[in-house]
Amino acid sequence: MDSQSASTRLHLIATAERLFAEHGINAVSMRKIAADAGQRNDNAVQYHFGSKQGLVDAVFEHRQVPIDVRRTALIDGFDREGRDSDPYAIAEAFVLPLAELLEAAPGGSWYLRFCVQATYTLHPDVATLTLSDLEARPGTNGLMRLHERARKVLAGESLPAPLDLQRWWHFTGFLTHSLADREARLHSDGLRELGPAKLFISGLIDTGAAVLTAPCRPSTLALAEGGAGTAVRGS
Repeated sequence: MDSQSASTRLHLIATAERLFAEHGINAVSMRKIAADAGQRNDNAVQYHFGSKQGLVDAVFEHRQVPIDVRRTALIDGFDREGRDSDPYAIAEAFVLPLAELLEAAPGGSWYLRFCVQATYTLHPDVATLTLSDLEARPGTNGLMRLHERARKVLAGESLPAPLDLQRWWHFTGFLTHSLADREARLHSDGLRELGPAKLFISGLIDTGAAVLTAPCRPSTLALAEGGAGTAVRGS
């Protein structure tokens, strides 16, 4: 791929991420993305990505690979400290690479809202991703490692299988939506309501750890052991 084609591709990815985050994947046409990216060819997205699905996949890969490098480094550091089973370390390794993106992205970030749009809504032209889908993608080794560690923590809490998966879904969903909400507020006039970034991140990590380790009521355990658990998706 020549440099001009690579530059065009990256510009289309950035434009799509922003438009999908702001308006939703269903509401944005490939022609609109091409126009906003300054492409004269209305079929630029099809040429570079094949389809809207291919473009959504490209946005994920573009972001996930560097995020995974950071997440893997955090996990390795926690391992050296003997914190491989620490729920706070699991929450921190999930949150920090995403929270850092919010503060560092030039002109602001749209990735967290894009994640919510791609993972938690239904689309006629794009597959709604499950946790298994995400963990099978390039750049998700760190996410897979976190999932395995969370399972060990949950096993220590003696959660039966249906609640084990449900708890991971709650953990990832809560943290992702909370970060997406802050991302949206960073683009609004409500900055005074946000509070300091360090305090927000620290509190979010604490709450994420609490989600993983919250005790279940006997009635919930009885429902799970009786086969009443429901299938869930995750990201």
